[in-house]
Amino acid sequence: MKNNTMVLYDNVETAYFIERENRFILRLKRENNEEINAYVANPGRMEEFLVPGHPFFITQSQAGKYKYHTVSTVYQDSYILLDTIKINRLAEIMIKNKRIDLFKNITNIRREVKLLNSKFDFLLEPEDEKPIILEIKSCSLCHNGVAMFPDAPTERGKRHMEDLEQLANQGFQTYTLYMINHKNATVFIPNGHTDPDYSRTFCDSQKVKFLAYKFNLIDPITLDLTFFKPVKIDYQKACSIHQDRGSYLMIMYNAEEFTETIGSIGQRTFKKGYYVYAGSALHGLEHRIKRHLKKNKKLHWHIDYISPAHMKTVKVYPIRRADPIEESLARGLMDICEGYIDQFGASDSKVTSHLFYFPEPPFRRRDFLDLLLDHRMFSLP
Repeated sequence: MKNNTMVLYDNVETAYFIERENRFILRLKRENNEEINAYVANPGRMEEFLVPGHPFFITQSQAGKYKYHTVSTVYQDSYILLDTIKINRLAEIMIKNKRIDLFKNITNIRREVKLLNSKFDFLLEPEDEKPIILEIKSCSLCHNGVAMFPDAPTERGKRHMEDLEQLANQGFQTYTLYMINHKNATVFIPNGHTDPDYSRTFCDSQKVKFLAYKFNLIDPITLDLTFFKPVKIDYQKACSIHQDRGSYLMIMYNAEEFTETIGSIGQRTFKKGYYVYAGSALHGLEHRIKRHLKKNKKLHWHIDYISPAHMKTVKVYPIRRADPIEESLARGLMDICEGYIDQFGASDSKVTSHLFYFPEPPFRRRDFLDLLLDHRMFSLP
């Protein structure tokens, strides 16, 4: 530590995203055009970063299986620390330096304490108060100032909250602290779009207390220890987006060109490539999505004629909002697509189609991800 900063790594260089090999390995290209595999200590989806050419910051290490470790990236004018171990270390420093008002009288800190069915990050012992069980959650998903956790379903995270609730009944104070990895965050919401069970457990918790704080990297490897600020948790919004209703984007891959008669709109030809379907179900969202994936079903919706008979579903992105945004999604897709199927899924829509063509994976395009996150974060409409 020096001058209220902390340098986290000895060396760093920039490399650029090619592909995600698996949960913990990114395929990157260095400045000298060498392609490498780099370990990333973050199991989240991180899809908003996984666009070809997106910069990641890597360090070389002599320890461990992999020579290169991915340590950070950048998103919407903020460096993002991807090493969850370092984030837990930062939380401990902030507690010891009394930067969290609720934890200013702590006399002892124990790390990684196993209780019930979970291992928790900290057991804090305050003076003349009940002991505190504290779980840290690293939040790297922040778009247009709205931070959300988790960015992938987490059964472990849900179990942590359930066990914290039980421990509160056994005489502990229990907290979850969301460490938001973006200097421009203004509000935190649990991510009910991606993990409605986690969001529902969050909203059902009676005794677990929740805190959200944001921190800042001033460069890819240097923490600003003076910047540690609370972020508002929007409980009202939180408890509205795990409901079984909303809209969705369904991405399908078509392996070869075919022509099919689609209900009353007649024959349509589908080129090889990716298709994105914008739909909605303001009642029974999960059932609607599951129906699209079924092989044996009555042909009712236009989408039934191609899924799954001709196309493989690659990803489905639910957007759990009560307001009707299907047409807004379709208009956005119309602006960025490279083709569309006329009248498909648009019988009662002002947009001429709800099925859009992309020759390459749309989930690796910045404009598609912005459209998705703008709607998930309530930036649009």
